[in-house]
Amino acid sequence: MSRTLAVVGAGPIGGILAAHLISAGHDVAVVDTWKEHLDRVRAEGLCITGRGEVRARPARVCASIRELDERVPEFVFVCTKASSLGEVLDGIGPRVRASGAVFVSFQNGIDTEAGMAGRLGKERVLRGVVHYAGVLTAPGEIRVSFSNPPNYLGWLDPGAEAACRDAAGLLTAAGLRTEATGEIQRHAWRKTVFNTCIMAVSAVTGLNMQEIMEFPPTERLADGLLDESIAVAAARGFDFGPGFAGQVREFHRHVGPHRPSMLADIEHGRRTENAFLVRRIAEYADLEGVPAPLHHTLAAVIEGLELRGRRPQA
Repeated sequence: MSRTLAVVGAGPIGGILAAHLISAGHDVAVVDTWKEHLDRVRAEGLCITGRGEVRARPARVCASIRELDERVPEFVFVCTKASSLGEVLDGIGPRVRASGAVFVSFQNGIDTEAGMAGRLGKERVLRGVVHYAGVLTAPGEIRVSFSNPPNYLGWLDPGAEAACRDAAGLLTAAGLRTEATGEIQRHAWRKTVFNTCIMAVSAVTGLNMQEIMEFPPTERLADGLLDESIAVAAARGFDFGPGFAGQVREFHRHVGPHRPSMLADIEHGRRTENAFLVRRIAEYADLEGVPAPLHHTLAAVIEGLELRGRRPQA
């Protein structure tokens, strides 16, 4: 049965998600602010490559989340960078805000769902942890770089469990295997620990993940960040077992020349997700009394790079 859905943010995560949902026969509205991207998607649909080719034309292509008021969706998957969450929430129209639409945070980092819950209520918010990634190669075109299912979807309020299981079923049926869970924070921390240690090094050095792991000084830096983040996670009640650090290091050695989104943001002078990743771990380290000097240092360096990127060029 076709469902009315919306995907806000048509970058790699949102574009891949939207293409799968459209291919499964759902009525999907895609929202983004990049005009050239939207024009291409409107004219030719989304083109997903990397693991076979998928072309999918959305039912609606919107330049503003307020346009969703024209046909209110059941689920709104928010796939923008976490740093843009305030603008997304401010832009929600009155009909969607007053409806029973459920919002799903499909964003990297820790506590991305908290801002949504504060504005919309816990019963209307779900948190996703996504285990696929891609690269936007041109307007309307996304290449899948890796996929390691399952993805996870969790509820913040017991009253949202049924909606969570419904959404997880939709995603699984669309080819993105997703498990509903009452322990979504554990999965969010696990993925953040996996990503942040190498993403932060990439952002400050300009190296891709393969280059970091092949150069001993940067590999040691990533290892130090990994050890700190594991200690902070354990202090928060998330112990991933004695072999976890080895799993993370082995994954990073084989992921290939992937360029994390934080590096792309720095290169293009955009805000990064640092506040929900490196800086957030540093904040929780202070809260729990766990030393995390590397997180504090790299969070500050990334903030400095962001500041430089916002300055007018001479």
